Amino acid sequence: MQTTYTIRYSENQSTTGNRSCKSCISRETTAWSNVTSLPNYDFTSISSPTKTTVRRRLKVIPSAFISVIIKLRAVINYIIPPVSLVTNSLSIAVFFRMRHRIQRDLVLVFIAVSLVDTFALAVMFRKMVHRISRAADLTRYNIGCQVIHWLTGSCQVCSSCLVLLYTFERFVAVRYPLKRAVICSGRRVRMAVLWIFVFAFISQIYNLILLEVKITACIVPRRNQKMIFGYLTVYLQYVIGIILPYCCIAFLNAMIVYHMIKYRRKRSSLQASNMSSEEKTQRSMTVMLFTASTYSLVMMTPLMAARAMDMTLSGASRNVTIFRLIAEDMISPWNYCGNFFFYVIGGRQFRHELFNMLRFRQTSKCKAADIMQHTIIVVGLCMLVYKD
Repeated sequence: MQTTYTIRYSENQSTTGNRSCKSCISRETTAWSNVTSLPNYDFTSISSPTKTTVRRRLKVIPSAFISVIIKLRAVINYIIPPVSLVTNSLSIAVFFRMRHRIQRDLVLVFIAVSLVDTFALAVMFRKMVHRISRAADLTRYNIGCQVIHWLTGSCQVCSSCLVLLYTFERFVAVRYPLKRAVICSGRRVRMAVLWIFVFAFISQIYNLILLEVKITACIVPRRNQKMIFGYLTVYLQYVIGIILPYCCIAFLNAMIVYHMIKYRRKRSSLQASNMSSEEKTQRSMTVMLFTASTYSLVMMTPLMAARAMDMTLSGASRNVTIFRLIAEDMISPWNYCGNFFFYVIGGRQFRHELFNMLRFRQTSKCKAADIMQHTIIVVGLCMLVYKD
């Protein structure tokens, strides 16, 4: 029996083998055919098997799920701006009332955080105004378009850096309690707040130059400027302004937990159960700011992951785009309106002062200051009358 092999090139550039027998016709599928192709079930004609390549499709998110996400996004855009305005206003009022109980420079930091968290949602406020009245939408004009995006980006950078500042202050208070007054002095805290604002607003100044209004959209019109705008946004706003500060916050929070556990074990070994009022105040402040910074870190982690995926992939897929939409418009905005709730949960002193404010009660130190001021005025008037 003589066996011959013929090589044939198909249209898809794959090489196939055809085995022929001169004395008989093979009705069985050969071993090579079983490996390279599916079995041929056509009994009317004998055809040579052809190697085919099967492409696997990526699982794509269904359109119904996307429509649910878009509707939920619209609802969140209605909820977050008023909640942020109310909660941050309450935080500013409570911290202003607490200015006599805690370090005044820390009060400045907390008020600045609440203020920039409100203006970090300027784009969302613009969307609400646009739904109410298109004529009142400032992004229809070049100046309004540029200023709103500049303000939003600058306040987001300010917020992350200010959270890093008070987290560092808590780390110093826990790790070096005796050096806290020197390392985190009032002058240094004020200078840090000033430099944070200067850096944030200067780093986002490209929004005032590259953004323009074309027809009804606030965009970057020219192609080369779009590339420059994209690089500046990624590196100045997200990498330097958000990702690096929150990485430092995660490290400092881990160190705070470690040293607090270590301090508790030391106290238990020394059998020191009583704590002074100053220690209780500092511990309450540490718990309050730790919970607030941890919440902020959790809310911003999906956004950092989405940006990292955009920087590493050459072309974003549909799934990555949906994930970025959820991270930017549905998760990260809660960072700018949720600190108040963690101030209430974690801060006993903050909670007590809030209840006093809601019941229109003055603090004891405010009462003492008012009594002292009135006493000085009365004594001065009496001395004037006596001289006359």
